[in-house]
Amino acid sequence: MLDTVHGSQRVALWHEKAASILVAARRQGTQVERLPVELRPSTVDEGFAIQRKVSDVLGRRPGAWKCALPSAGKVIAAPIYADLIYRTAECSFSGGSAQPPVKAEPELACILKHDLPPRRHAYRDAEVLDALGDVHLSLELLGSRYAHPASLTFPELLADGLFNAGLVIGPRVELPDGMTPADLPAEFTISLTSAGETPASLKARHPDGNVVSPIVWLANFLRERGLGLQAGQAVITGSYAGVLELPLGRQSHIGFGALGTFPIRFMSK
Repeated sequence: MLDTVHGSQRVALWHEKAASILVAARRQGTQVERLPVELRPSTVDEGFAIQRKVSDVLGRRPGAWKCALPSAGKVIAAPIYADLIYRTAECSFSGGSAQPPVKAEPELACILKHDLPPRRHAYRDAEVLDALGDVHLSLELLGSRYAHPASLTFPELLADGLFNAGLVIGPRVELPDGMTPADLPAEFTISLTSAGETPASLKARHPDGNVVSPIVWLANFLRERGLGLQAGQAVITGSYAGVLELPLGRQSHIGFGALGTFPIRFMSK
């Protein structure tokens, strides 16, 4: 029994030391090469545990979550802190990157109108769908606390929140009467126009086919860990067209097919 207690204490100390490095990078706006060998997570569970410790040490409230259906060896779940969520057409953003352009992913954000708290039995699709309210055009802002994230393992990236650096929540999607988030189109065309640049058109497709299935998975993933989703939080479920590079200081318009257009201008902090 004593060995078990000491083992738990060693694991908790390891997570805390790893988290402290990532927390310092966030607070100082710097980047690290990677975690020291002895502090690196090697499994998804270890990476998520360090991610949770980062949130605890920062003391910041999740205003949103990013997620996707899991794949082999990967679990996509990370909080986006409330103070990194923007709701204006002009956004001052650094993202931990010294140079423009701003890197962002076009997504749809589902806003919860009811809590989905931790509980013993699993959430069903219908329960999660009933908890979803408005849907908004959104941009996930990308950044990393690692200097060279492309060379790192997935658990290391998970520990740092999977590149999340913020979220811009744009115009509300006008859903016709009787239509729910489950009925949103899986494919459409994204148009991108920025002042002084050639307009672009991109084929858009949701990576999991719909926005609801990943949220059901997330609600149950968090439930199993004593965590939950809260009314007012947003959930994004994957980029429709990879990464967009958006200029600083110039107006951009991002069209989400028939769902609407997102006007945005990023300004450097």
